[in-house]
Amino acid sequence: MECDDTTVVNKRSGRPRGDSTARQRLLAAAQTHAEQGDLAALSSRALAAEVGVSHTLVNYHFGSREALVAATIALHAAPHDVIALSRDDRGRIDVDRLAHGILAVWEHPEHGDRLAALARRLASASAEASTIGDYIETSVYEPLVDDLGRAHARRMATAIIGFVFGRYVIALPIFARLSREEAGRLLASMLR
Repeated sequence: MECDDTTVVNKRSGRPRGDSTARQRLLAAAQTHAEQGDLAALSSRALAAEVGVSHTLVNYHFGSREALVAATIALHAAPHDVIALSRDDRGRIDVDRLAHGILAVWEHPEHGDRLAALARRLASASAEASTIGDYIETSVYEPLVDDLGRAHARRMATAIIGFVFGRYVIALPIFARLSREEAGRLLASMLR
């Protein structure tokens, strides 16, 4: 039996045959749901059915549903988007999703270098620092406070800023040489 992207269950091993746009269609649909605010509640199966592909293609193209969410987060480089997309179906911050979303954004080929350059400018006390600082406090830190309490939110903010600065801005070897998987586990453990 020949399989393609529209097969309900892919029974063949190896690379699926057929339409090669499945990855882009899944990502576009996930992005639409992220913008509507219901991505956290949407299953891989439902998303795949929506775009007319097998749910197995989520794992094939992204590795897991969480990796698809992380790839969607990477399309949204704004910190408040990362926070919003890190919420679970109950509306709570999912620490693993948050950690992987941060990595996805900072390691994204289109905006990772741009973000590191911005962080370097902010660290040099440019005029942008105050404005960005206010935005981070109201759009990132305060939602964390609302969800987790001030003390936990402060620890998380410190961990995120320290990790991002160490790994991406000054490339400290203890952070920079970690694989993405190792970095994700480390950051998630720091956020708990």
